[in-house]
Amino acid sequence: MGDTSALAAFERVFDTGGMSAAPSPLTASAEAVTEARALTQRLSRSLGIPTASSLLDQARPRPVLPALARLFARGGLPQGEAVQMSGRSALSLALACCALTTQDGGWCAGIGLGEPAVSAMQDLGVHLPRFVCLDTPAQDWMRVTSILIESFDVLLVAPGFSASAGERARIAAKLRDSRATLILLGRTHATALTSAARTSPSAARTAPALPAAAPFPGSSEHVTVLGESWEGTDEGSGRLRRRVLRVHSARTGEHTLVLPDPQGAAAPVAPAHSDVPAGTLRLVRDA
Repeated sequence: MGDTSALAAFERVFDTGGMSAAPSPLTASAEAVTEARALTQRLSRSLGIPTASSLLDQARPRPVLPALARLFARGGLPQGEAVQMSGRSALSLALACCALTTQDGGWCAGIGLGEPAVSAMQDLGVHLPRFVCLDTPAQDWMRVTSILIESFDVLLVAPGFSASAGERARIAAKLRDSRATLILLGRTHATALTSAARTSPSAARTAPALPAAAPFPGSSEHVTVLGESWEGTDEGSGRLRRRVLRVHSARTGEHTLVLPDPQGAAAPVAPAHSDVPAGTLRLVRDA
């Protein structure tokens, strides 16, 4: 069924019986590790045994809006992992990433988010009957998250404190078992979507900051909102029409998108139009 010789050789790595000359502990340990790695690669090729990272990469992601798919290495929210989002307007971005999950019949929960405006959430595409927002005390976010992981598809959490390494490892193990997705909001000033925030960008500047999220074991996606700019006002008057976000992903690089667009949803940035046809040569004169 497979390469039995490779299996036998793998077993011999840990068989120390019958050795005539005992090498030093450091030399024996280094040789064992080197040989085990080589045999693991051979077994993966001959028996089709994938590594943990390749299994995660092959897992089907949770779908997101087309304008957001390019932010993630697998084209959507990874299942069984934690995703970290930070920067101003990270909450809006995270809610938009939950939209298709709720529309497809999945359940999402928000923990420690305050009171996001339901009208703004609906504009972002969130199906409100499938989104539960819990007013959780900051000191209880870890306990509540650990309980809800088994019942919800996506958890959007604003941590009230930095979890220890052991706590992060336990949450990561529960994520792998349940295949849920945990979106952690890092240091950001966009902790609430209020009516004032949708009409004035200055409202977001007064919101409290959250502690920076420590890396979770197995987390492969870290998205940061680098900057934002609002459009629609002219010389201090008018109405805000859309917000352009500049976003950086640790795995896919830098992107620019509109969130919200005039309809309140996420949209790709339209390419700049030019009156000069593509491929036109211009004469450049020396100064």
